[in-house]
Amino acid sequence: MRGRILPPVKVRALVSSFLRVALCIAALSGGPHRFAAAPRASEPRLDLTPSEIEIYKAAQTLIDWSPSQIRHSAYLGKLHSIESQDQLPKVLERVGRTVTLMFQDFPRVACDEVISETRPGQSGVQFMGDYAGVPITADYTARHKLRYIIIPSPSGDVPGFEEYRTDLNGNPIDAMSLRGFLMTSSKYVSTYLYFSPAYQHDSRFRYFGTEKIRGRESHVVGFAQEPEKARRIDRFLAPDGTFDLLFQGLAWIDSETFQILQITTWLLAPRKDIGIGSHTSTVEFYPVQPSGSERVLWLPRDVTVVLDYRGTRVRNTHRYSNFKLFRVESTIKPGG
Repeated sequence: MRGRILPPVKVRALVSSFLRVALCIAALSGGPHRFAAAPRASEPRLDLTPSEIEIYKAAQTLIDWSPSQIRHSAYLGKLHSIESQDQLPKVLERVGRTVTLMFQDFPRVACDEVISETRPGQSGVQFMGDYAGVPITADYTARHKLRYIIIPSPSGDVPGFEEYRTDLNGNPIDAMSLRGFLMTSSKYVSTYLYFSPAYQHDSRFRYFGTEKIRGRESHVVGFAQEPEKARRIDRFLAPDGTFDLLFQGLAWIDSETFQILQITTWLLAPRKDIGIGSHTSTVEFYPVQPSGSERVLWLPRDVTVVLDYRGTRVRNTHRYSNFKLFRVESTIKPGG
């Protein structure tokens, strides 16, 4: 895209009443919008419109993949495929139990986060050196190091989190702090909730077989949100309206511990009507023992997000490290 400035756009996601992911695209001259606070459980959930339901109901999901589609999937390169669904109930029950146990008495956690963004730069011509006159297209890159904070915020039996950022001195993040970024994303601890017993009935599931990931034999389970049941609705706030996004994806679940090692999600259906060609995220979970805690938690360590919006492809990577218990010594309001 040549010299085009994207209009301000903000995306926030709701896990029932909890924020799951936030994406912002802002004009190059400005910065990302401030993230909205999560609504309370007492607020009614926002339903899909009839037209949005029809878009999603018409979509072909991975639940309906043919054997040929499975073999050629970019996500399932070394899958030991199993057509029988006999193991699916047991896997869902065991992983649901693991998710429930992990969220019980979950502590406040802080860590360091490094965000890197890559997107196409302007095309141009090289006028210096030995390659003068040669057309080039340089990718634009940006990088920030921040503090990432995870605060459990359950409502009744439903787990949830507030996840936000500060700078390294504990100051809330504002638009200027992320200058140079077109997209930021967060709320990935809550990705686990697709497999929480409280939310499993919102999706269809399929057992694909087993595959080794990071040296661990894993069950591979696919899921696709059902448009007439889903309570985990991602809301896309654009200048010309507000739109809802639903997702499908794959999870790799350790066959011995039933811990989730990785979740990859993509749109249930493309939303070209609002300019979103695709949105894919991969969240990799690792065992972490935060400094000051005796518990081992499974938390995101590496996250990759790719968004195609109105002809621009933006790729963000997130790396989390230096986990420790978070103790509030002063009032900090979530700023992103």
